[in-house]
Amino acid sequence: MNVNRSLLFIGIILGLAGFVGSFLINSFLTPQTDVMVAARVDILKGTEINRLPEDAFVQVPVQFPSSSARKVMDSILKPADLDAMRRVNGVFITDVFKFEPILLSSIVSAENPAAIRINTLALSDPRMMIMTIPVSDNVPKDIRPGDRVDLAVAVTSVGETVDEDGVVSQSGNLLFPTTSFANIPPEALVAVLEDAGYSVTGPVGGPAAQPTATPEVPEAPTLREPIAKVLVHGAEIVGVQRDTSLSSVTSQGEATIALGEILALDVVIPREAFEYVTMAITGGSLHIGLLSPIADDWTDQPTLGASLQDLLDIFREDREALATPVPQE
Repeated sequence: MNVNRSLLFIGIILGLAGFVGSFLINSFLTPQTDVMVAARVDILKGTEINRLPEDAFVQVPVQFPSSSARKVMDSILKPADLDAMRRVNGVFITDVFKFEPILLSSIVSAENPAAIRINTLALSDPRMMIMTIPVSDNVPKDIRPGDRVDLAVAVTSVGETVDEDGVVSQSGNLLFPTTSFANIPPEALVAVLEDAGYSVTGPVGGPAAQPTATPEVPEAPTLREPIAKVLVHGAEIVGVQRDTSLSSVTSQGEATIALGEILALDVVIPREAFEYVTMAITGGSLHIGLLSPIADDWTDQPTLGASLQDLLDIFREDREALATPVPQE
């Protein structure tokens, strides 16, 4: 009886071992099943996902012989990706033919997981663009993709100004509004022009030229350089380019890369701001301000800008207000 019990116990142990072994073998040797999304119909470039019926797509289970081969799934649309892109209405940017697996690179959507590798796949608004902005020491050190920033330009010197009629004038240290020469005596006007380096003569045998009177134009406030202006509100950072260097190498030959200073930022800006930001980089000083993560005023109205004269006015007004004695009751 004892022998039978021992044999029964051994049989149970062997059975459990066989079951566990079979489970482990199947787990390690049987390829994992993935599900990709394919097109059931031809899909033309420019088609919005939300305009396609549910049966325009088919889910296809697939198995890959190795983990390296399974990497191909990183570039193919999956059911969860399709659901996410439906919520924000992605757009196809290539033709997809019937029964063809749908690549993530075929769809532009803010929910496209491939946008981490290909930033333009997230640009679902055709009015936006990605611009690389070189930076030095005027950017927060911990800035990262997903942050929002304001872009502002500062100009310290304006060599000359051109009015709407194409007249060029030297501006020196002040940015004046359009100047009217109405009611200026000819002699005084000649003196002004000669002081500016112009040679003024009248017609031969005739009187000196008389300036034509023009209506007086209300003068705008004087702007004294430098001036500053916010160009873009709430621009999204989609890439941070840093200097890299080799830090160390392990005995297995694996290299460790050290990240250094920030060299440039990839920023999403409106296409209409591209020229202004380019001009700010080339002819001025572009400044980047990191916004709070909970700020939501991406569409702020244009700012008035600021000039040195504004600062001087504030300085004078505050000084006068603080220097004025408070009446005693």
